[in-house]
Amino acid sequence: SSLVGARGMQDATKACLGLAAAALLGSLYVLVHERRRKLKKEKRKSQSGSGANGGALTKEKLIRILGQSSAAAYQLIEQTRKMVYAKHEQTGIPLDKCVEELQQNFENAMEAVVLQVRKNHGVTEQQMTAAMVANQRDEEVQAALTTLREAMSGKPPPSPPKAATEEEQTPAARLKARRARARRQGNK
Repeated sequence: SSLVGARGMQDATKACLGLAAAALLGSLYVLVHERRRKLKKEKRKSQSGSGANGGALTKEKLIRILGQSSAAAYQLIEQTRKMVYAKHEQTGIPLDKCVEELQQNFENAMEAVVLQVRKNHGVTEQQMTAAMVANQRDEEVQAALTTLREAMSGKPPPSPPKAATEEEQTPAARLKARRARARRQGNK
C-alpha cells in the first residue's frame, strides 16, 4: 500500500517537474525572442531606410496570424515537454539537464514555427511589426498578443469556435472530421 502511494507521489513529482521544465523553456524562449526583436528593431532604426514596407497588414489578418502562431507555439511546447520527460525517463538524467540539452533545438524550432506561420500568410516580420505598432492600442490585437505570450509560456490558447452540429459544417469539413475520427479509432 505504501509502495503504491510512493509510486504515485513519484509520478506526480515527475509530472510537475516536467511541466515546470517546459514552462521554463517557454519563458526562456519568450525572453530570448523579445531580446532579439529589440536588437533587430534598434538595428533597423540605426539604418533607418524607407518607412513604408510593401503591403500593409490588416488588423484581422494580424489577429489570425497571431492566433495560428499561438496554437503552433503551444503545440511545440507540448512536444518539447514530452521529449524532455521521455529523455529523463530513458536516461535518468535530471530534468533540468534534459531541458538544457534541448534548449537550443527548442529555440530553433520555435523560430521555424513562427516563420512558417508568417510564410503561410505571405507576410514578413517587418510587416508584422508594423501592423502591431499600428494596432498597439487595439484591444483585440492586445488580446491576441497576450494569448501568444501565454502560449509560449505553456498556457493553452483558447480553442477556435466549432460548428454546433455536423450539419452546419461544409461537406469538406464533415469529410475531414470523419477521416480524423477514423484515424483516431484506428490508432487505439
